[in-house]
Amino acid sequence: MGAWYTTERREWWDPVRILLSVVRQPADWAFLVTPYVTGALGWPEGITEVATGVVTVFVLAMTMHRRHWSVAAKMRRAMAESGLVGRDGRGRVVLPRARLSTQWVGRNVTLRWRMPPGVTLADVLVRQSSLEARCDCALRCWEEPGSLVMEVLRHQIPDEVPYRAFYSGPRPHGRCLVGLGRGRRGALWVDLDSCPHLLVGGMTGQGKSVFLRQALTFLCCDHSPERLRLALIDLKGGVELAYFGLLPHALYPVADTVAAAEETLSRVREELDRRLSEVRHAVEAGESAAPATWPRILVVVDEVAELTVRDLGDDRAARAAQQAATGRLCEIARLGRSVDIHLVCCTQRPDAEAVPGQLKANLDGTVAFRVRAALNSFILLDSDRASLLPPHPGRAIFAHETVEELQAVDCSVEESRELLLGRWGSGRVRPTTGPVSQWWENTCPPADELSDPS
Repeated sequence: MGAWYTTERREWWDPVRILLSVVRQPADWAFLVTPYVTGALGWPEGITEVATGVVTVFVLAMTMHRRHWSVAAKMRRAMAESGLVGRDGRGRVVLPRARLSTQWVGRNVTLRWRMPPGVTLADVLVRQSSLEARCDCALRCWEEPGSLVMEVLRHQIPDEVPYRAFYSGPRPHGRCLVGLGRGRRGALWVDLDSCPHLLVGGMTGQGKSVFLRQALTFLCCDHSPERLRLALIDLKGGVELAYFGLLPHALYPVADTVAAAEETLSRVREELDRRLSEVRHAVEAGESAAPATWPRILVVVDEVAELTVRDLGDDRAARAAQQAATGRLCEIARLGRSVDIHLVCCTQRPDAEAVPGQLKANLDGTVAFRVRAALNSFILLDSDRASLLPPHPGRAIFAHETVEELQAVDCSVEESRELLLGRWGSGRVRPTTGPVSQWWENTCPPADELSDPS
């Protein structure tokens, strides 16, 4: 006889099991015990009946919530419907069992399960998309000794995230925070201390420039020129980043040609070498390796493909500048993290040629907007998720230690200029003109000289 199993198998003790399940109902015990308790307290008969009914209904509602309506109950049903079950020796279905150590953070909940024999983390990950669709959530799953841990993220992703509403909310702890947007986890932020470099990619019109604009606006409003400096390279005509080059944070005007980009990156590399030398001397002397006089340097490259794969024809000087700029970019990405030099590279052409492997390997975080093909998504995320995003501007995936889908913060050009004007004024804003090697000497004007005299 072949091996076969069925869930309809009947046993002699099935009626006994059904009777025991009825007796074990908490509402039954509440109905039986409450009159004795109220009688012992000397309550009148009418109040005793009302109290018995209230307690019974409350206990019944709590039982129904725990067994049918709670997040754990819904997830348990979803796992059963997705086939994450086992079989015992009699052929009966064995479902995952929830442990009692449930943790809540806002609307998000962390569940721990004892899985049936034979069901592994790999099986859960294969069916993760099905579980997320059934429970309208996002999941993070990992194993701990004796249990499978499941973080259930239940916030809804909005269609729009206004700049002022997002940044007026609470912030996490961090030295150099940048807001990303709102996802299933809630408000998402990144700290450039722990994620020094970012790669931003996606199709035209999906929100890359808006994301870059809101991030620079917040950083320039939140940090003084003594704490943050900008080296801006805009190879899409210099339109998107032009007015950031007028801020006191910018050392030079925005570089909008390959030759100007090569010069800017070379000077940043000179500053990188100077800082590394100073760190070595400090370590040898037993002193602090991070002088307080260092401002952070944020290098922003909008359309990195112009530096890596643009066809410059027979212009040898331009080709040499292009190769040198690409080399400097990879060096800054590799060495800059230890001396507070950060890099943000944006591209609308996320392929292997536009984003060389040496560069991508050193860009810690990725903000991937919608792309046309799965191949482009694999270049950005090592998965096809960016190609499956809905065609909604601003919808993106952030990948660093975790992978989170989000709606990016929205900030218009007018709003950005209004915020920057209100913060720094327009009267006597004068960009620093000293060489890169003098950034650490605090050559920018004091903040009170930058305010609008009117």
